Amino acid sequence: MARGEPHVKCMVVPGELIYVFIPVVDYESAVAVGYYRPDSVDASGFIHASPAEQLTRVANKYYADRKDVRLLCVDPRRVKAEIRWEPATGGLYPHIYGPLNLDAVVRIRRVQADSDGRIRIDPREL
Repeated sequence: MARGEPHVKCMVVPGELIYVFIPVVDYESAVAVGYYRPDSVDASGFIHASPAEQLTRVANKYYADRKDVRLLCVDPRRVKAEIRWEPATGGLYPHIYGPLNLDAVVRIRRVQADSDGRIRIDPREL
């Protein structure tokens, strides 16, 4: 890491989860091997994850037109790869630098738009 590069190593707050959006077909492939390693690991070096307060924004920006998406609720204490909190649009985001071991996933939720076409995710219901 270069000097002055902004990031924060994984700061885990007990009971606080991080979240990963995943197409169903990718989840099914991950289950077969026990981990999730999307193309973004090769392209950018990490898996994009989100904090609870950014879920609705991220879902509507990237997944509003998809019907085959799930939300992985991940316990960061169980993730084997390094997690770095790094700045991006809207604040700091957890980036997982390597494959996501599926035994770190504590829940899976379906993601779908309401009748008005917007996705609304209430973190208190996760």
